[in-house]
Amino acid sequence: MKKLLCGLVAGFAASLCVAQDAASAKHVVVLHAARMLDVAAGKVVAPGEILVEEERIVAVGAHVERPAGAEVIDLGDATLMPGLIDAHVHLFLHPGAEDLQTVQESVPERTLVAAGAAKADLMAGFTAERDMGTEGAGCADVAVRNAINSGLIPGPRMRMSCNAIDLTGGHEDAIGYNPAQRVLSNADYADSSEEIVKVMREQRKGGADFTKVYETGTDGVRDGEFVTPYQYTEAELRAAVKEAERTGGGVGSGRGWRSMRRGSRGRGLRWRLAWLRSIMRTS
Repeated sequence: MKKLLCGLVAGFAASLCVAQDAASAKHVVVLHAARMLDVAAGKVVAPGEILVEEERIVAVGAHVERPAGAEVIDLGDATLMPGLIDAHVHLFLHPGAEDLQTVQESVPERTLVAAGAAKADLMAGFTAERDMGTEGAGCADVAVRNAINSGLIPGPRMRMSCNAIDLTGGHEDAIGYNPAQRVLSNADYADSSEEIVKVMREQRKGGADFTKVYETGTDGVRDGEFVTPYQYTEAELRAAVKEAERTGGGVGSGRGWRSMRRGSRGRGLRWRLAWLRSIMRTS
């Protein structure tokens, strides 16, 4: 019995030591740069430092605490700043003829392009973005968002809209192409209040966080003046707004903005730190 008790005590003590070692082995990084943009105070602080513990920023300022064993990354003559937010991106488009991309490139190819664009945006400093339509790729953007949230690929926190909604012959329809070829619109067709609501529900079912509706277009110049005619009637827009209110447009909309923030915040920081280390190794 004494041997058993001694074994239990020794085992508990060993476990306690392991837990303490794990706590003390917490990865801590201090980023140091010539200056830092303090957005809240509206000024530039010199120098600038950020204290990162594991996946969390815990302190910022001209000088932060440097715990024992902390990794210090000196960025030299650089400016630290908060993550950028882009409220209007199209991850599924790339430089070039946008109208031909949606016809010539498959949805799987465009999804891979979007995943690469998400990583590039994160590495450029954008930590949150709103994708304003896949331009004909349906809800493939939801797959990109979910892959980011689950840690499969790096990228910003994302809000996705699937396709935009447009009427027949509207802004994103394939106007100017041979009608016999039946080239599809880059948006989802909806020609009445009922159809708008139905498409919105289908998109939310597919994982959309919000809805994008085209109300003006097709743009053009007539008699030297820019013209952009209205598309949907007030009654049709009212139906869209009512449905958006029903499904929610803020926290908890679509597949959940709150859970999205928890799911991708640390991963984005991890990728940024890896990028900073690679710069220091090659510079």
